[in-house]
Amino acid sequence: MNSSSGVNFKGALEKAAFHIGNMAYQAMLEEVYTTPKPGLVDLYSAGAHKDMDVTSFERSAKALEPYFASMALEGMSLLHTPGLLFERIRRIGLSAEKAMYKATAGVNTHKGMIFHMGILSAAAGACIGGRRAVTIECLVKMEQAMVRETLVKEVEEMQSLNQCRITGARGEAISGYASVRGIALPIMAKGLKEGRDWNQIKLETLFMLMSRVEDSNIIARHDPSVLLKVQCTARNFLRAGGAYGDKDMVMLKRMDADFIKRNISAGGCADLLAVAIFMNELVKVPVMGRILWNS
Repeated sequence: MNSSSGVNFKGALEKAAFHIGNMAYQAMLEEVYTTPKPGLVDLYSAGAHKDMDVTSFERSAKALEPYFASMALEGMSLLHTPGLLFERIRRIGLSAEKAMYKATAGVNTHKGMIFHMGILSAAAGACIGGRRAVTIECLVKMEQAMVRETLVKEVEEMQSLNQCRITGARGEAISGYASVRGIALPIMAKGLKEGRDWNQIKLETLFMLMSRVEDSNIIARHDPSVLLKVQCTARNFLRAGGAYGDKDMVMLKRMDADFIKRNISAGGCADLLAVAIFMNELVKVPVMGRILWNS
């Protein structure tokens, strides 16, 4: 490779990293704009939250965008040392948290997203740095190499201290984002293939997640019995036609009022919806690969 082609490749990597950061940003916006989401911040209301709204989510997402681009760049340069890569993006994540709190006047809008999107941005960067296509298989392989050993140890330590079996965001990462791959992405793909309304596709995906995922945010606010009730409510909604049913908006608004009253927020599932949107965009955009392979 001559000096000119080296410069071109470096420029292409930076362009791809910027694009990854932007896709993460757009995915976070797509999640909050999904409406109506019972108990969650959306375009209708702040849900069961008194300290945040759509505007604070928008400010937070914008503040985080460059950090995800930085994590993608780290993935490109440290693809052969995944353990070190995870350490590096965690340090960037701490800076990202500070930026989030500054943008929201101290409110935690996207801490879970910094974890998930950071890992996947770095994994996508590693795929591209190795001149490979960004596929689900490549993303998961890189993600597992980065995080599995470290996070398994952390979860085991946490469980030995509090004996809680709900592993939350760490558990999802340890599983290779099994809930996203096994539940969210297939529902999303089916809706897109059928030409469904995008907002309804996102709602259907969210409720599929709510019906099956052990949402740690619900547990943090309540207890396992409330989680089971929320899962049951989500299943009943899906059986009645879900987001594609004739009475979907009436049912969702009624559910929203009930969740707000009971202080229920399926924030973990909302995060996974954003992750699904992000992963779906990553694997369907071939432009980055073409730019790099032609450099």
